[in-house]
Amino acid sequence: MPEDPTTLDIQDQQFTDEVRLSIGSPQVTRDQVSSGYWYDSGTAHPSAIDLLNLLREYRDAEREMRHRTQDSMRMGETDLVALRFLVKERAAGVVVRQRDLGEALKISAPAVTALVDRLVRDGYIQRVPHPDDRRSVAIEILAETDREIRETLSRMHTTMLEAAESLTDVERAGAAKFLQGLIQSVRESH
Repeated sequence: MPEDPTTLDIQDQQFTDEVRLSIGSPQVTRDQVSSGYWYDSGTAHPSAIDLLNLLREYRDAEREMRHRTQDSMRMGETDLVALRFLVKERAAGVVVRQRDLGEALKISAPAVTALVDRLVRDGYIQRVPHPDDRRSVAIEILAETDREIRETLSRMHTTMLEAAESLTDVERAGAAKFLQGLIQSVRESH
């Protein structure tokens, strides 16, 4: 497919020297394009564009961290998300059924069955009789898996908490307002 000068591939950061917005806006400078957004920040204090760029950089760093964690544990993202869910539920004293895991991950019954089968086979979890319902089976994360997940993620969580605690109350309120606004914006988009 030939390159279209009105198209901007932000994820790959491959920009043409002359980029025009598809709605016919005036030319955008290369510095504006390299920011990933089409607005000029040009101020000494962090602008709205600077914040959005930092958020994108955070998402990229988090994605890279997840890939490193998945690689070190030799598993896919869904497997890791499932194990994190099971660690959280275990800490809360919640007995998890297979259907609970499927609902939490928003995956179909056949997909959750395949996921649980794989995690059991690989020695991360086990199926056990449900303590309150004799007709049901619970899913239990193994102690070694719980320890490995916590060790892998605890240092990152500690430094993230330290970063949040280093903010003043006013800064945390501003950050919370910003993030809540972004969450609402994303949830309301098509």
